[in-house]
Amino acid sequence: MDYNIERRFAQTFIRKEKRDRLLYELTTPKKRYAGLDRFCHQAEDLLDPAKITMSGEDLDRAPAFEEFVRSHDDICYVLSPELGADGLLLPFKDALQQAVMCFDAVLIIGSTFAVVFGEVMKGGRGKYLLSEERISRR
Repeated sequence: MDYNIERRFAQTFIRKEKRDRLLYELTTPKKRYAGLDRFCHQAEDLLDPAKITMSGEDLDRAPAFEEFVRSHDDICYVLSPELGADGLLLPFKDALQQAVMCFDAVLIIGSTFAVVFGEVMKGGRGKYLLSEERISRR
């Protein structure tokens, strides 16, 4: 398995002090599920706050996010503890649909952005748009 996408994700969107451990877990086959599971429970603590462009439980229904989706037609890599979703390569819109259908956490990694859907929990599900680009927030 080629782990370049996981490495780029960690280097770009994860807090510097948390990168090595998460990257080790994501790129070690026996640790991958545990790493993804840990990520889904600690996403907010692991993400670099400077890269969070938008967030909220209703992120996927926000007009600014919908505009972002329309303007980005990347083929995205999907990471998830849910085995049926992990490792998929899908168009961005299809990856979002996959994330909505999963009860576990889902990371969607595009060329210059990532979207994180936390695990479905009582009371909601954290969602984050991470970006290398500057995006106007409306």
